[in-house]
Amino acid sequence: METKSRYEVISDLEAEKRRMIVARESLQDNLRKMERSLKEYEREVEDQKKEIENFKENMEEQKNTYNELIKSIDESLARFGKLDSKKS
Repeated sequence: METKSRYEVISDLEAEKRRMIVARESLQDNLRKMERSLKEYEREVEDQKKEIENFKENMEEQKNTYNELIKSIDESLARFGKLDSKKS
């Protein structure tokens, strides 16, 4: 088993102390980063809520547009069906 000298123990303790000081000093920065990240998520949620609200507002208009397009296709299919029956 290896025994450390007094100087090695002191050096290890000082290194550990420096590491802890750096960690302590970075706590405030970490908190700021977390708060900034939370604000970004909250903005994304608000944007998504607005997008949903806009979609709801436009949904009826989109339904009407799709209904008109479907009606137009049905009319075209009916015309093609009449043309086929006249050719026969």
